Amino acid sequence: MPRNRPGSPAIAAFLAAALALATASCASAPAVNIAREWYELGNAWLDKGEWKRAGEAYSHAIALDPSFSGASFNLARALAEAGDYDGSLRIIADLAKRDPKNIRVLSIRAYALYKKGDAAAALKAYRAVLDLDPYSPDAVFNAALLELASGDASAAAIDLDRLTQAKPDDGQAFLLLARAYDAAGKSGESAQEGKAEDGDADRGGEAAAPASSESPTASPSAVAPPPPSVDKAKPAIGEKAVLAHQKALVAYEKARTLGKADAAALARLGELYRDARRYADAMDAYAAAVKAEPKLADSWFALARLRFLVASDTEQGLAALKGALDAGFSDKDAAKALLDEPDLPDRAKVLEALKAKDLAE
Repeated sequence: MPRNRPGSPAIAAFLAAALALATASCASAPAVNIAREWYELGNAWLDKGEWKRAGEAYSHAIALDPSFSGASFNLARALAEAGDYDGSLRIIADLAKRDPKNIRVLSIRAYALYKKGDAAAALKAYRAVLDLDPYSPDAVFNAALLELASGDASAAAIDLDRLTQAKPDDGQAFLLLARAYDAAGKSGESAQEGKAEDGDADRGGEAAAPASSESPTASPSAVAPPPPSVDKAKPAIGEKAVLAHQKALVAYEKARTLGKADAAALARLGELYRDARRYADAMDAYAAAVKAEPKLADSWFALARLRFLVASDTEQGLAALKGALDAGFSDKDAAKALLDEPDLPDRAKVLEALKAKDLAE
């Protein structure tokens, strides 16, 4: 969902505006003053998410003062939120005629187009905003959302890298940046299938690799080195995909530090740590993921696998395996692969747990 934060007065203005309107009259106050009171009342309704009532208040303000651009702007937003996209866009078109380079007007136009379902026009509109202000936070974020949805992960990463450099505490932007790099990396993997020797062809073509970001270092593990079988066999991928995944890991870490990593992000962070052979970090991320969302069966199972084979912790491994099974884990091939591990501790208990869910014989 795009971010739309044009700003409006606090809800506390609601009571003051209502009281003023109850006592005001055309005989006692100029029309422009009464228009201002209707505007404040509209803002209060807008803050409460009462789009229709806000629109009615703004309409009263405009009727009293047709030149009141602020009321027109907020009416356009209220109409967009209420689903009257064409009405919103008509008002915006009139405002744009008066001030064609007004960033707030162009931003609400892009938002209304997005809400209407015209993603291509919305992206073009956000681009118009960025032509005037390349660091407009909401425009950058929303343009990146639309680019990512359209499959242009590289463009999204470029935009979000710019935003995160300008706003290093924007956890949502880092989370979206991580997903953009992730998507770019997965796209690179697909392009490299069957081309294990072509990695050098990608040199210099990294998707939106930020100059200021550092690739994650392989932190020392707090547990013994794992057997080779911990790492699932993967086809070789190109350098572009590798770098994108590395940068995704860094961005996921930052989003987590800023408190914006959801369960899916934590689960993906666990996978990236595992692929980077940072197994202690992987177990920590998987544990955080299943704590946030206990139904993540695959994350539970991945955690169990690492606890068994890397940490050699049977008790905690069985606890994670139980979590996976309780969450509905049903991958028989993965279950068999775990049982086939030569270094699996207490195979009998693992077999018993899997048999209870018809995942082993």
